[in-house]
Amino acid sequence: MRLEFLITVMTILDKGSFALAAKAVNITPSAVSMQVKTVEQYFEKSLFNRTGQSVTPTPFARDLCQRVGPLLAELDQLRGGHQASVTGRLKLGAISIMQPVILPPLFNRLKQAAPQLEISCIPGRSHELIDAVKVGDLDAAIVAEPATASRRQLEWQLLQETPLCVITPRGISPASNKKVLAAQPWIAYDRTTSLGKLSRHFSMSLFGGKPPILELQSLEGVISMVSSGYGSAVVILPDPRLTKQYDIEIMPLDDDEPSLRFSLVSRKIESRDKPLSILKKIIEKWQEPAITRH
Repeated sequence: MRLEFLITVMTILDKGSFALAAKAVNITPSAVSMQVKTVEQYFEKSLFNRTGQSVTPTPFARDLCQRVGPLLAELDQLRGGHQASVTGRLKLGAISIMQPVILPPLFNRLKQAAPQLEISCIPGRSHELIDAVKVGDLDAAIVAEPATASRRQLEWQLLQETPLCVITPRGISPASNKKVLAAQPWIAYDRTTSLGKLSRHFSMSLFGGKPPILELQSLEGVISMVSSGYGSAVVILPDPRLTKQYDIEIMPLDDDEPSLRFSLVSRKIESRDKPLSILKKIIEKWQEPAITRH
């Protein structure tokens, strides 16, 4: 019997199913069943009670994992470079706003920490990616954290908290004349997103209650249109490079400075998954401005 078979058994207890365990250890479900059978034959005891798609560990399985878990962890460390030995797949979702800000440095750090790890990135809107994480289609996702974020099944790790601001074409100077701002046409960001909904709420008040002159799905597209003189907007500026690339004026929204939180969301049941653990540790140690409040 190989040590990897015991790791598979522990993973089944952690994930709650053979299918999720197979995904976590990067083998087929049939291979998981074979490994479980080998361990059961070795100890001459049953490890799981199977009912349909669900599995329930026997008391012996729980006792076995409690005893061998610390030993396996010690052996993993004795092999040296336990992070670099991590293999498998990490499916990460990311909303478009955060992709140019977070992904380049994050993926480079992941490559250094686990060079054999296969990483894929799936784009989407926050609510779509959160749902995909809930059902296990994604390991984790970088999303705009909802005000009513579920914390019973999901873990949220803050990446960046960015305040909303007003941007106008150069020369408008709305800070000294709010009537000028109220008379400005305004450009909306995608109303189906967290930013779009929050931005629209404040824009209707700031810009005299009139509807937007244009609505775009690209944040950079909105900023570009403002820079061209087409109108003003309420947005966030998560990437400092945007303020240098476009000819715009920026002013705080108000004293309360409403903001959006961008976080890594994952399922609590996946907390011991090795690729996901490495991702979380990288974020914890990340001290650069990209994951702090702007």
